[in-house]
Amino acid sequence: MAGSISGGMTAVVAWKQLEKTGEAQRARWEKQPSIQREIEYVKAFAAKVKDVDQLLNDRRFMNFALSAFQLESEVDKKGLLRKVLTSDLGNIDSYANRMNDPRFVELTQRLDLKNMGVKNVKDEAVINSLVTRYMKNEFDKAQGNATPGLREAIYFKENAGTVKSPWDVLGNKILREVVTKAFDIPREFAVQGVEAQATALARKVDITKLKDPKFVDRVIQTYLMKVDQETSQANGMGANMYAGLLTPLMDGGNGVLDLLQGLARR
Repeated sequence: MAGSISGGMTAVVAWKQLEKTGEAQRARWEKQPSIQREIEYVKAFAAKVKDVDQLLNDRRFMNFALSAFQLESEVDKKGLLRKVLTSDLGNIDSYANRMNDPRFVELTQRLDLKNMGVKNVKDEAVINSLVTRYMKNEFDKAQGNATPGLREAIYFKENAGTVKSPWDVLGNKILREVVTKAFDIPREFAVQGVEAQATALARKVDITKLKDPKFVDRVIQTYLMKVDQETSQANGMGANMYAGLLTPLMDGGNGVLDLLQGLARR
């Protein structure tokens, strides 16, 4: 697993390592007994669950299912989750559709409690799809816990290409975090009206370039450099370590990562 800055590895270098060895790291990580125990529990529970109430009241299953959609922080909102997950997705005013977060709609759709009760949960293909997503989210989360910024970088790389307008960035917490930090858009930006925010973002960032993997990679590297700066500053390690490197990196400069690796090895 990628190391942390406190262990001598910067986020930029950890990202470079993850890009090279991520699949092998993830394969080893997924074999951990704690991960396998959760998978075994969920499969056994799904096979014997009797009704929707039992399913919604099982915290361990719910945490697993929510984690599959990066929603594990919502696990204690039992009343809200019941309303959302038993929603009629055909009704535009249903709780799931009103959450303004496509992940809730996806999870509601996957479990399909409204139409299928717990029958869908007993489907092996449904459970296996949750398992796959759970393992990925937990692995990504572990990377972020080890090295600040890595989880957001992984998400950004996977989703930047889906952005079609400034609104897609503004409406997504992680995309917004990466873009605003990478392009030096101050936090005060958020106090403007949404129309003004969209206009300002469009002036600052060429949204069409997010379809270009090379541009996306430069954005990620710049974002991680700034995360490193913040972490270094918090740890008293010298906040200006990377200051002169940020502009050439966004301009497509070469050799920056090699220099950073050299600094990390000192």
